[in-house]
Amino acid sequence: MTPAWRNFLIAGFCSLLAIWVGVEIAHGEIVWPVLLGLVAIGAVLARVFSLSVDVVVLGLVLTGYFVGNRGFAQLTLLPGLPLFPAEGALLLAGAWRLVVLARERAWPWPRNLLNGLVLLWLVLGTARVGFDVRTHGLLAVRDYAVVYYAALFFLTQEIAREARAREFLHRCLLVGLLMVPVSFAAFELFPAFLLTQLTVRGAPLIFFKGDLANTFLAAGSLVIFFWARGRQRWWAWPLCAALFAYVLFGENRASAVGLLGVTLMMLAARRWLFPVWQLSAATLVGVIVFAVAMVSSHPWAVRKIDGVADRVRSIADMQGLASYASEESFNKGDNNRFRWIWWRSVVEETTQTNPVFGLGFGHDLARGFVQEYSPEISEEFTARSPHNIFVTAYGRLGALGLLVWTAVAGVIGWRAWRSLRTSPESAEWALWGMACLILVSATFGVVLEGPMGAVPFWVALGLASVAESGALPPPEKP
Repeated sequence: MTPAWRNFLIAGFCSLLAIWVGVEIAHGEIVWPVLLGLVAIGAVLARVFSLSVDVVVLGLVLTGYFVGNRGFAQLTLLPGLPLFPAEGALLLAGAWRLVVLARERAWPWPRNLLNGLVLLWLVLGTARVGFDVRTHGLLAVRDYAVVYYAALFFLTQEIAREARAREFLHRCLLVGLLMVPVSFAAFELFPAFLLTQLTVRGAPLIFFKGDLANTFLAAGSLVIFFWARGRQRWWAWPLCAALFAYVLFGENRASAVGLLGVTLMMLAARRWLFPVWQLSAATLVGVIVFAVAMVSSHPWAVRKIDGVADRVRSIADMQGLASYASEESFNKGDNNRFRWIWWRSVVEETTQTNPVFGLGFGHDLARGFVQEYSPEISEEFTARSPHNIFVTAYGRLGALGLLVWTAVAGVIGWRAWRSLRTSPESAEWALWGMACLILVSATFGVVLEGPMGAVPFWVALGLASVAESGALPPPEKP
């Protein structure tokens, strides 16, 4: 076929496709147009960056969870089918990568302790869900997500062994974290528009879960700080300081505790730059707000000081027995009581029923909690995770699951510390720090049980693991 005929046929097909897409949009059907648009964007990116399909898909999904958060997570690729972005990326990118590995006859990931423990977590959860799906059906598969999202860890490691792919995922992570403040500010300022106008089949495209927004802002203050180079630091470091102060003085305690924990770890490892810069900026902001509250008794400043003091007190008030007078923190005691009762309920039920293998996926972990906490909300309460990944592990998989997950968390902390002590690469510290920060946040909220927190966590952990493994190929020549 001559080039002229080939171009004519391609142009004719694209014209017919454009007409069909226009008709679909005119009738209010945007599913296939959106899918075709994503395919087109992926093809352009793959062509421009010389990347394979799985790399582009994983990078786009990662960025989508940062920018759209819970709204992006609710998108379904096909109407009536519970195939969400994370699941679609796992299926498409995973299948593509398996074909590549089969052709190359290569081992898919490094053989080390962290990979072995995460693989054991996957095997244990998969073996358990095989029994639970017969009883609970799709509910069991839904709860099993806390396990199968770990497959992204292995997928990311295999993809990131290629220098171009690794750089693309790094850029997607950085761009996503840079967009979080913009997207979250837009959601806070214009909620009516984003919830009612910017929607896909009635579901908002951008909808932030408060605790995850603060967790990503904290991660952004860490990652952007270490990836800024040269003149970029003139705008990046003040931005990081503003994000750090916002998280530290914000309403979400889990993200603040996680960020402070990573900062103290860096101090202990004698990596001074980030802690000194961020803590100095936060101290300056605190002094200014305190001075305004004392001198002029400005209502906002007084309210902010009282709120921060109450939130600090509430961290040690696990059973919610203290009283809080500030408008910003009056419900912190009840939040503590909420979590404490739920954690105790799950632990007691699991211990009495099946302490070794757990209650399984699909079991309602909230039933006993609701009866004790507030029986009148039993029909309205839909949450399924007890706001603690360790309690979730024990409730779903028993002592075996808790032991494996605790080992995974311990190895992550140990490797983060080793990276800080021995590695000269500051970008690697940021990746390990981000993983530790999200892990701390998952100890007090629903983070790793859903894709909004699980996808960034496992991808960041995979990138960090590859960076530290020493198994990377030499960088390609320009």
